[in-house]
Amino acid sequence: MLKKTRNLRLAGVGIIFAGAFIFAAENLQAVKLGYNIEKLRREIKDLESANTYLKKEIQVSLSPEKLEAEASRLGMVYPEPGAVVILDEKPAEGTAGRGWLARLFKFNKSS
Repeated sequence: MLKKTRNLRLAGVGIIFAGAFIFAAENLQAVKLGYNIEKLRREIKDLESANTYLKKEIQVSLSPEKLEAEASRLGMVYPEPGAVVILDEKPAEGTAGRGWLARLFKFNKSS
């Protein structure tokens, strides 16, 4: 009887220790996950800040003033009056395919 009681007490202590170990392991895991969550939140915040900065940089880079300054740095100049030829959006009827390449290969609408 004494041996049975001792075995039950030993089993009870073992169960208590096992429960305490599981409880501690779960708490440790929860703390680790909490740190990871905070790390990811900081990373998201940093990436959002970088994204905002890059969007502003794109807007500045595409501004007319910036483009004009870059073009003049590259040696580009405004065209002389009359140097710009504006082409029609659509060729006149009957003139499509009449360029030198079309004539070279004798492309026409009937073939």
